[in-house]
Amino acid sequence: MAERTRGLPPAYDLNVPQSATQGPVQLGDYLEEEDVTSVVNATPRQNAPVARPTPIPPSSMRSTQFSRQRQIRQAPRATQLSTTVPRKQVNMAPETLKMVDELLDYVRIYSVQKDIKASELFHGLVLALYEAREHLDFSNVQPRGRWGTPTASALPIALKNAFQTAIADWHTFNQ
Repeated sequence: MAERTRGLPPAYDLNVPQSATQGPVQLGDYLEEEDVTSVVNATPRQNAPVARPTPIPPSSMRSTQFSRQRQIRQAPRATQLSTTVPRKQVNMAPETLKMVDELLDYVRIYSVQKDIKASELFHGLVLALYEAREHLDFSNVQPRGRWGTPTASALPIALKNAFQTAIADWHTFNQ
């Protein structure tokens, strides 16, 4: 059985625009972008030549490696972006889900950003609370108790009150 190689076959060409390969990428307005369908679609090439690396003579390997190491040390290191985003699942009661959807609609209607996502809304809320964390006071928050008890249903309301007070206090002290 033949050994399978990873990646695209050599006959494929990804059609990357020249603007993306030469120099830093210029991020423009979305109206100025190139046609995305021509960049994304991979088209097979017929009889594509396979590039083979040229062997380096052993005598010049040391000087080449040394100059590469100097270039690597002198070049600024780019930060590596993670391709995966750590995720947390937020389980919501139907009433909470309805409130989140209404908040999203409200933000989409009354803000300049018409396509805001739930993760961005949640990020903004967490940022507000995170900045006010020094003012959080949980002394009035009772333990949850058993499911279905009055204390269990009162916990989200008590947390909401603590959050609102902390954000208001933070805003007052930072004016």
